[in-house]
Amino acid sequence: MPYFEMKETTEKYSTEEVLEIFKEQHRLCSPLDCEADPWAEITAEMTIREWRWANDLLEWKKLGEFLNQEFRIDITEKEWFDNLEPAKSRKLIDVCELISNHAVKEGYEPKKLFGQPCIKAGVFLTIKRNLKQKGVDVSELKPSSSLVEYMDKYFSPVLEEITLTGTRPIEKIETKIRAKTRTKGFWKSINIFEPEIQELLIGEVKTFRDLVEKIIEEKKKNKA
Repeated sequence: MPYFEMKETTEKYSTEEVLEIFKEQHRLCSPLDCEADPWAEITAEMTIREWRWANDLLEWKKLGEFLNQEFRIDITEKEWFDNLEPAKSRKLIDVCELISNHAVKEGYEPKKLFGQPCIKAGVFLTIKRNLKQKGVDVSELKPSSSLVEYMDKYFSPVLEEITLTGTRPIEKIETKIRAKTRTKGFWKSINIFEPEIQELLIGEVKTFRDLVEKIIEEKKKNKA
């Protein structure tokens, strides 16, 4: 077969897969947030309070709304409350199980390119569609587009779509203060979500084409 085939599916995430997504999000994001704990270990048995502290997360209602949006699910407010509160006794495994009962894995169907099926085109177009659904302006998005530029402007939705693939295409995310802002003062310079102040560094994955290739490579490894 000339390409790595990922077909459309209605397969749901497993509890373990949801937990791995949370681990990866913590690994990538916590070093960027001065209120998070990058040294915390994300485990199934940690309490919701510990998980929220480790990631600097929202209170239960807003967190539930965010998770609905992230995983493209529609869990009721009552269900979120029952699984997120009381935060000192509820466990992360409860949240993972709840999400796994509703969230469906993304399917990647090869798209025709020059008359031939192309899985790279399928992965890229699926990511592009999902980003658009999350409010990202994708009118100019191409495989050659800079991943960093989109993460600068739409950090959360882009990172969500990367981690929801269940792969680890990005080794780490770092920031550095842009040269023109180095004299603006400490409190202004530590705001990592101001792209005019901070520059994101994500290693060898420079473009969406690079991202797609790494995702496919990781998928191959996982199936081996």
